[in-house]
Amino acid sequence: MTKNEFLLNMQEIIQTENELSYETDLESLEEWDSLAKMALIAFFNSELKIPISFDDVKQMKTIKDIAKKACI
Repeated sequence: MTKNEFLLNMQEIIQTENELSYETDLESLEEWDSLAKMALIAFFNSELKIPISFDDVKQMKTIKDIAKKACI
């Protein structure tokens, strides 16, 4: 998965119209709610085969943090 593909996936998962970058602060996104966090966990588990927990997600502050966990 390229960085661009990853950003597009994150945009779909978070369900935002905002263009995302690696520096995007997750808390600045109105759409970054419990539903988006659960969708992210599902994406990691099913698509990337990387198990993460809700505690892992709570520690993520930027898109870059998510990318690091996804090894992208």
